[in-house]
Amino acid sequence: MLRRHHDTLAALAITAGLLLAPVARALPEDSQQPIQVTADNARFDERSGEAVYRGNVQIVQGTLEVRGDSLTLRVNSKGELTTAHTVGKPAHYQQRTDPAKGLVTADANEIQFDNSTGVITLIGNAVLRQDSASFRGPRIVYSTVRKQIEASGNSSERVQLIFPPSARNTGKPGTTSGSRKP
Repeated sequence: MLRRHHDTLAALAITAGLLLAPVARALPEDSQQPIQVTADNARFDERSGEAVYRGNVQIVQGTLEVRGDSLTLRVNSKGELTTAHTVGKPAHYQQRTDPAKGLVTADANEIQFDNSTGVITLIGNAVLRQDSASFRGPRIVYSTVRKQIEASGNSSERVQLIFPPSARNTGKPGTTSGSRKP
């Protein structure tokens, strides 16, 4: 019984690590940091490859942090993460993706991560921020690989995008910020 409990805890820790390794496409040093997982309870079904963490879930590794009311991870037969699904009020994701920029933070009712594509999908009251730029709407799809964002509205809610002045002024040759032709 004690051996089975130890094996289950080891599997849960490995599964949490599988979640964090692929998402950490950001700073290389994140993957070298210890993984800390806290939750009110955790369950791993080795046969189905599903781990479920419930109650004030928090996973931290370096600059990566995931928080929510529940987190469900699915792994394939090789033990590699396939998907992660976090639910909360709000569910939260943050990570430094570029040493020259601030943290990418995301909040939504649901956060889905597809490891095969590197896509994070925010559903319901979705907000994605980095530095002073932000995207807000009912659904936001963020490709961590392609560094692309798509925000979608619906019949009752439009998307809102905010770009700070520094992001709008690209400093391209031949252009001057704020200049006008006579």
